[in-house]
Amino acid sequence: MNYVSRHLLVGWLYLVQAMKMRLEYRADFAIECLAALLQQATGLLMLQVLFANVPLLQQWSREEVFFIYGFMLLPRALFDAFAMSFYMFSDKYLVQGEMDRLLLRPLSSLFQMMMEGISFDFVADLTLGIAVISYASSKLGLEWSLSTGLMLGVLVIGSWGVLTGVFLFMTALSFWSQDRVGLIPPVYNLLNFAQYPLNIFHKIVVFILTFLIPFGFVAYYPSTLFLKQSAAEPGLAWFTPLAGLACMALGGFTWRLGLRRYAGAGS
Repeated sequence: MNYVSRHLLVGWLYLVQAMKMRLEYRADFAIECLAALLQQATGLLMLQVLFANVPLLQQWSREEVFFIYGFMLLPRALFDAFAMSFYMFSDKYLVQGEMDRLLLRPLSSLFQMMMEGISFDFVADLTLGIAVISYASSKLGLEWSLSTGLMLGVLVIGSWGVLTGVFLFMTALSFWSQDRVGLIPPVYNLLNFAQYPLNIFHKIVVFILTFLIPFGFVAYYPSTLFLKQSAAEPGLAWFTPLAGLACMALGGFTWRLGLRRYAGAGS
């Protein structure tokens, strides 16, 4: 069995095991999904309130803002499906020494870490994201075809690459700091900007979210490809897959550097 097929097989076994564990308490799983769904629904209500009170936001239609919000939920759902270990990496894998266990196995340590963080709470975000995009599209008169559906899929994967690459980079920095909390929580809060049109913010914020922490490619820029009539810079949407590849490359490179520095949890 070659390297790729071995990882695919083990990944499937990880997934099946996680699903069995999660469905052991079906009521608890259903309640958590419902809670996540309600939490994201409150985000829609917040958008409605802001739309009525923020003049700059009113240069967009309500349905366009909803479309951007719904788009943002799709890559974030894919990210959250495997991202739990990112949040607890420093404490669990470095401080508590679980990283040594991953390095003893003939599998990628990054692959193992991500698979151990499988969460099915993403189902709520994914469902709501599809529902919101469907609603906004019908109101905006957007026509969907096989080509536009494939384009949406490519852009969502690119946006997922941006999220995963950025947080992998932040996670890998823990090899140098070994702080229990890490840098992820404050950076994750910046993701809230991704659910709004970037052109309502100051130019400095736009620059940061485009070139430094490129969360603008999580929703706003790729959405402009479908909302051309209101897009300030629709051409940037085409750079979404490239931004995803660049962020993943940076995250993977930093991870490999961190592994070289890692000396184990023992004294």
